[in-house]
Amino acid sequence: MADNIREQLATAQDEAKKFLDDNGHKPKLVEKKNFIEFFQGIPTAFKIINENPQVLIFILLQWAVICVAYFVWLQILQWIPDRIWDAIAQANEGNRKLAFDLLNIILVVWSFVIVWIASYPISICNSAMVAVHDLRATQQTVTISKCLAVAIRHLGRIWSFTAIDAWITVRAILSRLPKKHGRRRTAADEILYYAWKVATIAVVPALINGRGFIQAGKDSILLLTKQPGRALGLRLGYSAVCWVLAVLAYIAAIFYLMLFHVSPQDAHYIYNFYFIMATPILFVAGIICIAVRPFYLLSVAKFYTDNVDVTEEIKKDLVAMPTWQDLVFSWQVLVLLLLIVAVIAGFNFLPTVLNGF
Repeated sequence: MADNIREQLATAQDEAKKFLDDNGHKPKLVEKKNFIEFFQGIPTAFKIINENPQVLIFILLQWAVICVAYFVWLQILQWIPDRIWDAIAQANEGNRKLAFDLLNIILVVWSFVIVWIASYPISICNSAMVAVHDLRATQQTVTISKCLAVAIRHLGRIWSFTAIDAWITVRAILSRLPKKHGRRRTAADEILYYAWKVATIAVVPALINGRGFIQAGKDSILLLTKQPGRALGLRLGYSAVCWVLAVLAYIAAIFYLMLFHVSPQDAHYIYNFYFIMATPILFVAGIICIAVRPFYLLSVAKFYTDNVDVTEEIKKDLVAMPTWQDLVFSWQVLVLLLLIVAVIAGFNFLPTVLNGF
């Protein structure tokens, strides 16, 4: 499914890259114009949040999901015996290399599973925030039930996209971290990454309004070609703010680790390192979830409806809105329950596997 979605959005990514190349645009984040464009949309978004406090519920839920997901992911590091970490640090080649490669695969798979599962409630929160704008745009009363009803109408596609986009973001962040060995991130990688981000700027509001991935990609390119300054400013400005916060968190984390005297020679070093890092990481994640991402989503939603007429699609969704009973017994709730069962099963199964190394 992931490859299929990437293929449907590949054309938009190629067009975005070509547009950036042809117009001499480079993905330079820390530029004054990007910050100006991003912060210009804050007053309007703040007005929406102030008049519709329901948004705050979705904001806080999103942050809670990220916190829980981080600690669930962290659990696997506690399960891995120290002897394995010591062996990995010492061994480069040999007969046991296969075991180390298998461990890396387990870590990657576990990380992907956590991102995929966390993307489910996060996609609901994102969609519900955009739904607030859509309801206001059609002069409808905004309620939590209406926002959720609009959000889950096309949740399958939104969830798939959110998981893919989140995984692409996670991989980009990890590849930017300093490393002694392995492939380093290049300028070409950065251009492709931001071409993807620009090419998918309208995907969430488009999917919420019933459009497919191909049309959502076309809508994104429409925004880019119609108002390139606004599209690039919003997307790159949002990334720039997140990047600045991430750098500050990285610097703070260094002093934080020094404060707790965390050393690679300590027992359970890997687990303790990421456990202590939870404070700066989740603090910054909270700032982004509460004070940055909602303004970005609502600004993009307004940008989208300013240029793409989706009034009829929104009204059609409102007519077909499910009731609370439909929500409780919907396939979305069934999927969420199955995901919870899968995580619980993982908690019981993975420790046995890892201790067997």
